[in-house]
Amino acid sequence: MDSFTQIVLGIAVAHIGLGSKVSIRKTVVLGAVMGTLPDLDVLLAKLFRDPLTEVELHRGFSHSLIFFVLMSWLTTLFVKNKFKSVKAVHLGLIVFTILATHSLLDIFTTWGTQILWPYPKKIALKSVFVVDLFYTLPLLAGVCLGLRKQKRIFTAAGILLSTLYLLWGLAAQQIIKKRVERQFYAYKPQSELLNATVKPTFSNSILWNVILQTSDGFYVSDRSLWDKGPMVFYYFPQNKHLIEHMKDKNISRLKEICEGQYVITRNSKGLVFNDLRFGLLKKKGTQVQFAFSYQLKQEKEGIVAEVLPKEKRDGLQLLKYVALRVMGHRIP
Repeated sequence: MDSFTQIVLGIAVAHIGLGSKVSIRKTVVLGAVMGTLPDLDVLLAKLFRDPLTEVELHRGFSHSLIFFVLMSWLTTLFVKNKFKSVKAVHLGLIVFTILATHSLLDIFTTWGTQILWPYPKKIALKSVFVVDLFYTLPLLAGVCLGLRKQKRIFTAAGILLSTLYLLWGLAAQQIIKKRVERQFYAYKPQSELLNATVKPTFSNSILWNVILQTSDGFYVSDRSLWDKGPMVFYYFPQNKHLIEHMKDKNISRLKEICEGQYVITRNSKGLVFNDLRFGLLKKKGTQVQFAFSYQLKQEKEGIVAEVLPKEKRDGLQLLKYVALRVMGHRIP
């Protein structure tokens, strides 16, 4: 999730664990720092000046159980003198829980987390967008009221409401998935569906992006809980034959990063590797761009992947589209 939400969650966990044993200021500082600490891996990743390394490192070791244990011990060791009224074991458990809930929340997003590092796979439920006000606002209200009244019951209520929203997201995801599969087989009765991925759009659990994989390509669409009519599917051939001859480590890394959900397209500069996981940014005639696309360039050292720039107006147009669809409008 976004850094602000993780900070609020960290403060909520710290307040539940510490109560009135320490000042509100210490509770807020501990929760905020520990709540955002795992996401500082993005700063480390930028030192490599490689977009693929940035993606690979983010939500890796810093979101793992090993990191939580290590940081819980180190943090307790260095700040225990500031929390004299709290036993060392108790303080360590609070820090561990703040770090663990950070990673557990991220598991619900499309990115997922490598919580079992060094196991290489990131666990992702893909049931909540990385920024979702319907999760954050109840949590924030509970924390603010809990700290102001100095009563943990309000903070606990905020955590409960936001957690119920996560559970609702999982239920809505399964509802949409079943509807989408029925729609697809009605549209392509002879096709074999290899995989169906359903993910929420920006800051809501009403409108969902859909990626359906067949043997030769992908069908991309979206579906709202309000929708009743037939779906419109956009077909994209995978075109993996265009890169099969490229025995390059960066091609292998790209395939691993996007979990096999990619299509290869061409532009004026050559081949483009499109990661389908985060949806279609724009489609105008034959002009197509996904949220994450990489220009493949042949250099002396091998294939280099450069992130294709995104235009601000495309993002704003996409947000407008999502808002209209969430409100129940069907847009051709």
